[in-house]
Amino acid sequence: MFTSKQQLIGGMGVDPEIAAFFVDRNVPKDNRYWKGRYLYIARGTGYLFIPLFFDLQFRAGMAKEDILDPSYVSIMEKILDYAAKFEFGEISFTDQIAAIQTMIEPLAKHTWLMNDLREYFKVEPLKATGNLGLENSALNRGDALLYLLCVNQAPTDLIKKVIGYWYLLVPSFLLLDDIMDFNEDRKHQEENALSYYGYDAAGVIKAIETVERNFKSLEDINPLLGEFFQSTLEHKKKTPYFQHILNN
Repeated sequence: MFTSKQQLIGGMGVDPEIAAFFVDRNVPKDNRYWKGRYLYIARGTGYLFIPLFFDLQFRAGMAKEDILDPSYVSIMEKILDYAAKFEFGEISFTDQIAAIQTMIEPLAKHTWLMNDLREYFKVEPLKATGNLGLENSALNRGDALLYLLCVNQAPTDLIKKVIGYWYLLVPSFLLLDDIMDFNEDRKHQEENALSYYGYDAAGVIKAIETVERNFKSLEDINPLLGEFFQSTLEHKKKTPYFQHILNN
């Protein structure tokens, strides 16, 4: 399955040019994140978040020509390549971050963010500090992509605004995925954000409340996106799997 331009534009409120750019983009060669993929925006949160995050950058006030610049997008793709290599056990977390920092440092326009990220990634698990991170450390596992913002020429206030948008979008995806995967993750002792709330019905309810607050905030930024997420969540809550974990 794939995500179409019309789904992004009409269903999620994504800017038409941004939607077309990513749906039509070729899968990057020799990139672990897209290995075995034939479509740039496959039907899955790990790919869907890309046009949504870029649309949020645009909505925050960043210039469209800057965020769709091929060099900017290529940096994002390379960060995801390193992230996938870590995810699949090909490199360590330390090596992942070191490689990203080496790539970004000569390009950075926001040294304050570069320095903040360098300090943030020194300690595991990642802890909320300043503009970075959430108290639920498992929801910070996608934060390496924030290095991308170091190279954007937007003013500091816009960079901070986009970081705030990031923490509404990506952790919500991660938390929903973790709710769906928590039995499997517990079995294999893998990181799961639900551990912060509790592996029971009460914990799932707290997690859902967190997601719903994020979706409400996103609705204020992009009404169609907020409605899409809320509708998706309501559908999930009616599935037998959700009903089972909510009643046990």
